[in-house]
Amino acid sequence: MLAVLIILVGSLGLYSYANRGATTQTGETYHFIKPVFAQSMSTAPTFLDEEAGISLYVNIGQSIDLAVAKTVYRALEKETADYAVGSVNVSISENEDVHCFVHKNGWIVTYYLKGEPVSKIVDWNLWDKGTSKLTKNKLQVGLEKMANTLGVWAVPSVSYYHFQHPNATKCMIILETLVGSGEDNFNVTIPSDLIVYERSWSHFSERLWNYGEGYVYRHSYFKVDGNTINTISGIIGVIDPVTNRGTLIVAQLFPSAAHNVSVSSDYASSYLYGVCVALVYQEP
Repeated sequence: MLAVLIILVGSLGLYSYANRGATTQTGETYHFIKPVFAQSMSTAPTFLDEEAGISLYVNIGQSIDLAVAKTVYRALEKETADYAVGSVNVSISENEDVHCFVHKNGWIVTYYLKGEPVSKIVDWNLWDKGTSKLTKNKLQVGLEKMANTLGVWAVPSVSYYHFQHPNATKCMIILETLVGSGEDNFNVTIPSDLIVYERSWSHFSERLWNYGEGYVYRHSYFKVDGNTINTISGIIGVIDPVTNRGTLIVAQLFPSAAHNVSVSSDYASSYLYGVCVALVYQEP
């Protein structure tokens, strides 16, 4: 399971799994804690308040040599005498890079931009089929790369925060996976007393075509209450994994009603398909 996560099922009763079969599911919750530096009026938190969305941060308890930190960046984005910001490679695609803020006083913050969905932190390529768990998320990968370069191999306790939703207290990520053809699903009910700031999703297909199928197209579907939210279609000759992301409007996942979320595939194979729903919210 992801490090520094607290599993939450009973207290809110947000979701339940409808099918169990040969599939895997998990629910994970991040508790948001406002960083100490964000409570001051310094230049650094002002920058993050304007730039960052979902974030993971830590103070490594020692000063940071910014010249060393900058060697981790794929691209340097901003630099002052006190801090540096750049993109860190966590995947093949540059579009998946996390942004990393490093302050000379010991702070490391990895984050995605404020306009990007929280579901982007899920890297389906880090799903372990053997244990049926995510080994890490992309914010963790980026933070560990930076910390290790700075000589910190045992990273202190880290915390999550969403800079655009300072009143949010938690983020729940509900995941469902399917191997081969068929469908699996879970039910989610959002209590009416929760204030929900974001409903985002991620839909993954490991592969939908092989040479033996010729020109037969295969598909994977992500649905909510039977309505198709996203379709990944097999493309002749393209076998790389595909991940699509987006957000749901309130009408698609409204409070006080049980909603059925499903992932399916019509390709009878041993490949992985997955869907996750990420909810950023404030408890009463």
